[in-house]
Amino acid sequence: MVLTIDGGPPGPPVGDASDNALARRAGLGDRAAFEELFDRLFPGTLRFASHMLADDPVLAEDVVQDAWVKAWQALPEFRGTSKVQTWLFTIVQRTALDRRRLRRPLAVDNEILEPLARGDARTTLTDRGEGDPERAVLRRELWETLQLALSELPWTQRACWVLRELEDMSYGEIAHVLDTTPTVVRGQLHRARRTLAIRMEQWR
Repeated sequence: MVLTIDGGPPGPPVGDASDNALARRAGLGDRAAFEELFDRLFPGTLRFASHMLADDPVLAEDVVQDAWVKAWQALPEFRGTSKVQTWLFTIVQRTALDRRRLRRPLAVDNEILEPLARGDARTTLTDRGEGDPERAVLRRELWETLQLALSELPWTQRACWVLRELEDMSYGEIAHVLDTTPTVVRGQLHRARRTLAIRMEQWR
């Protein structure tokens, strides 16, 4: 995805700047800083939106595009009291929530999801089964089934699970994104994991 913005002239080199420093510079109209920030953080925001809107990848891309435009417009107000990544995910989450659609419940083959319920999502999902065709097929089925399973979870549970298991955010950062408390995040994450575990038992 290429995001076109209007703003001031490019500033000094940006490669060594922190994300928050880039955000401050972008807020002053530095397009090069914004483009560097976009290159660094866009993949995560798209991944998050894609999991939250799993049945409509086109909508997920639209949501992320819209969220980044909102971010560009709001950067002059960014105070740096949180990580800019957390701030961006908050914008994506709110934009996706505004545009979500009701979904029909879908059956899930929970045997595929068993590693996820053990809290081993990142390891499991990054194992692409290279050199083993059968395992590669299993990984592809895992991704597809994960999307179906997540689409059945309530919105907040789904967001907590994705941000914790796939984006490796802390409870505090997730709470900031979802405008809630770490205690609520822990509870929602526990419910999400428990739901997956229950479904696994039903499909054994």
